[in-house]
Amino acid sequence: MKNKMIYFLSFIALGLAAFSVYDLGNTPNSDIPQGLNAGAMKSFQFHQNVVPATNAVFQDQNGTDFSFSDFEGQVILVNLWATWCAPCIKEMPDLNALQKTLGGDDFQVVLLSENQDGIESSLAFLEEHNITNLTTYIDGNRAVARSLRSNALPTSILIGADGNEIGRLIGPADWDSGDAHALINYFILKAKSEAIS
Repeated sequence: MKNKMIYFLSFIALGLAAFSVYDLGNTPNSDIPQGLNAGAMKSFQFHQNVVPATNAVFQDQNGTDFSFSDFEGQVILVNLWATWCAPCIKEMPDLNALQKTLGGDDFQVVLLSENQDGIESSLAFLEEHNITNLTTYIDGNRAVARSLRSNALPTSILIGADGNEIGRLIGPADWDSGDAHALINYFILKAKSEAIS
């Protein structure tokens, strides 16, 4: 009887230890704000666990390599798009307006073109459609999209100033809405308060 009890207690202890190790690698994101994924942002999905942003490389129009770590210290909205994607085209003016309103030292919209014919067609598209506030980069070999496990366009990923993904929205959205501004401003202010404390 005593041996059975020892085995039973040992089994429970092992189970608790295994759970603790699992839990360390799956840290709950306890900072998920309530009510910010409503209205125009109702499709925005917050990550339940801490998700570091991918370190996959993309390029600017000069062929210079970048990764999301180059934007650390800023909240960024990464938008995966392509010139042949009708929903991407539909939301581009809103992204342009969002950058004009909130863009600066604390926040940037980062366009990441998934065009496979080089960056030139993406640059031409922005010029033709008077998208003057945004800069596009190119994910020519889809390294970023693959690492993000993103198969749909457009996909927008909000990354905090700490370099962790906050969440994502698949499909087009009204990024120049009060709901979008409230969502982004929340994380801009959160980053500022954490930098002070």
